[in-house]
Amino acid sequence: MCAHQCYQRLSSNTLKFATLPNNACINLCDLNISRWLEAHSDRSAGLTTFARNVILADVSGDGDYKLVLTDVRIQTDKRSRLKVYKGTLLTSDQVLPDVPSSVISFYTDDLEPRVPAVAVACSSDLLIFKNNKPFYKFCVPPGPLTPLEEECWKLFAEPNYDTQKLITDLKSVNFNQLSGRSQELLNLQPNQAQEYIQRYVGITPIKTSPIVCMSTLNRSSQDALAVACPVLGTEDGIIYVLDPQIFTVLHQANVCNVKSTPTIIKTTGMYDVEFRIVVACRENSICVLRRGWLEGKPVVQLNEDIIDLLLIPGDNFIIIGTTSKMLHCYTKRGQRVWSAATVNAITCLCLVPLKHLSTHLIAVGLKGGSVHLYHGRQTVDYTNSPDTPSAMVFGQLGQEEHVMVIITMGGTINFKILKRTADFNLSNQDKLSVPTLQSKPLPLPKRSKLFIEQSMRERQDPMQMHQSFQQDLVNLRLTAARALVQNLTEQSGAGNAEEQVKLSAQILGLGPKFTLILTLENMNGDKAVSNFSVVFHAKPTIYKLSSYLSTVPLIPPGLSYKLETKVTEVLKSGEEQLPGQAIRVFVIRKGQAHPVLAATINMPPTEITTLLFIFSQKFKSACEKMRAFSKRPPDSDILEVYSFYKQATLGDINIPKPSDIQGRAKWEAWNGKKGLAADLAKQKYIEKVQGLSGTYA
Repeated sequence: MCAHQCYQRLSSNTLKFATLPNNACINLCDLNISRWLEAHSDRSAGLTTFARNVILADVSGDGDYKLVLTDVRIQTDKRSRLKVYKGTLLTSDQVLPDVPSSVISFYTDDLEPRVPAVAVACSSDLLIFKNNKPFYKFCVPPGPLTPLEEECWKLFAEPNYDTQKLITDLKSVNFNQLSGRSQELLNLQPNQAQEYIQRYVGITPIKTSPIVCMSTLNRSSQDALAVACPVLGTEDGIIYVLDPQIFTVLHQANVCNVKSTPTIIKTTGMYDVEFRIVVACRENSICVLRRGWLEGKPVVQLNEDIIDLLLIPGDNFIIIGTTSKMLHCYTKRGQRVWSAATVNAITCLCLVPLKHLSTHLIAVGLKGGSVHLYHGRQTVDYTNSPDTPSAMVFGQLGQEEHVMVIITMGGTINFKILKRTADFNLSNQDKLSVPTLQSKPLPLPKRSKLFIEQSMRERQDPMQMHQSFQQDLVNLRLTAARALVQNLTEQSGAGNAEEQVKLSAQILGLGPKFTLILTLENMNGDKAVSNFSVVFHAKPTIYKLSSYLSTVPLIPPGLSYKLETKVTEVLKSGEEQLPGQAIRVFVIRKGQAHPVLAATINMPPTEITTLLFIFSQKFKSACEKMRAFSKRPPDSDILEVYSFYKQATLGDINIPKPSDIQGRAKWEAWNGKKGLAADLAKQKYIEKVQGLSGTYA
């Protein structure tokens, strides 16, 4: 006699023990130890659902993740339902108005507590729930009717119309291009058509396209609790990206440039930055949409039907399961990486993220009840379900992080928990699972002479090179910090609470020419402001302005007016550059002596690099002007100009004294400027040429 006990984990904090009969002795040595714990299996659940209709979400915002699914009923006498399970206990059961096609969950805002919304696609409506209660309903925008259908329904309102002829005309139109009303009319018996037409006489039909698939796209962050946008795919082949707060269309695009009906949507990236939407189509093609595109681009065309699709995070590999018992892997550009055959027909796929192992597995549901787990193209594990899986989901349920929920075609719901000690022997599989695309050698460039010389320098004195790099990096950071401080100080603002106007200023440019942008804002939300003028005051010896007086037009309530003024710094030769000076700005109202607003704008000094460039251009211009003199200056002036030029371009004299009279005079003039700095010599040259140009130019 021996008694054994096994436990089943029903939820995150509930354990149920079941005592086996005394004669049911099990020899564990004869069993293949599984990496999965069988937590619960309910064969009487009677669920009918499909892939993308099952999710795990924290619907209450308390950290207790729940199972959310749709129980699909196609029969006319039964209604589909939205069900929520807490562990294995059904806590919510709501009737849906139509057959659901997909379920998603997403966060609509950053408010606390963080409660996600659950959205269910029913026909052309997106039903949004929060806290298991109806929250909002979004309707897909209607599409245009075909001219023939619109004309037929107008003729139905005429007193003498031929019903049979008009119905025949409607049948000539492609069934998918008709509105739901016309489609229903064509499916009625002839004796029922007349009564149906009379019910809608004078009412123009509306063509709405049902939502066939959905996904979510993060708005501006990759965090797990980040706000996300719903992404909808319709029967007409249109992709809608919705605003998660006001549920309006942010972006609309066609799946492809040819007629394609989406069946599966996967997304990556962020809407506000860059994103990629991967769409599997009923026409056995894979299309990709990117930010700003109005229609997708086909990247993969298959010869067999697509069962399910996954997008591997990080590498963005596209995993496709097909009806030919094949599992394919493609890059985001459509290049095939590998293919693997399965033992049975594929029914669904599920992504198994394992953060503690820094990897992702692919769970493949197979006909007959097997679930195989792949790492790349290699099978690393398998488990069984009571029946053929129709939908699978993996993630956190309750407080347990690694739970797989399998719903079978027979209606059974099965809960499995991944053991914390499971490692799948991935270290041994890494070499086998490397994609063939990555095993190709990289096209390394040949070693050039420059590369070899640089390598030799790095080997000879690596410490000095590293110190130089660190010094330049510190200087770069210091320059960036100074620029930031300068930019912040250039932003100035002043306001008048009584007049309800605000003045702000911004300075653009490195000098000596700046652009001064003034913004006058009307802070009154009900009343416009007018009769204002802006007066600038600056020292004419320092700054010259393009305009000193500007009239401000009427500013509507809550709006602002921008005014641009060109400012030129006066650079005097031979004087040291002064630090940035101030420009006074006055906002005055017509008929008043005192200004409404007064502000002081501190102008930045001209950048030293700009000054050097201007100084170099002046010296070059002076040289050209000297050569273009129409009259010859006296020899004494020519010798002085010559000496300044030589000292500015070559420095101190470096040649022996010539013996001839002319050469000796030039040598003595140049030698007389010995010790004079090059910049000062250039300045003296410019001043001397300017002095001579009035007489000899």
